Amino acid sequence: MADEREASGHCLCGAVRFTATLVSHDVQVCHCGMCRRWTGGPLMFVDVDGAPAFEGREAIGIYRSSEVGERGFCTRCGSILFWKVAGEERYTMAAGSLDDASRLALKTEIFIEDKPGFYDFSNATKKVVGSEAMGAYISGSGETN
Repeated sequence: MADEREASGHCLCGAVRFTATLVSHDVQVCHCGMCRRWTGGPLMFVDVDGAPAFEGREAIGIYRSSEVGERGFCTRCGSILFWKVAGEERYTMAAGSLDDASRLALKTEIFIEDKPGFYDFSNATKKVVGSEAMGAYISGSGETN
């Protein structure tokens, strides 16, 4: 039986494909200004265990957005793929890039202090301030759930 945490996904044009092992099916939302500027809204992501296996790696662009993080995207279609800890194999994958989102559940909102007032989610979520969220990623635990 296949591991229920195994996931696959791809960018919009299909130039980049990946498989990854999800830490859980919990979706986190980042409201920080960089993520909102990058996505046009909040970034929804899932934590993965280790590095994903990529096909089409030559089409992945990396943007070092801070001392802590790097953002990955498809250089052909512009799809957002991941945020990762710079220089490490610790990734979060964009939830929208997964092939099957049927088991995903929105659980946590990070950088809650940066969330603009023009949107809200209807389900109850854990609210985490940015310093706590980044502390979890810098320390290596990565989980704010």
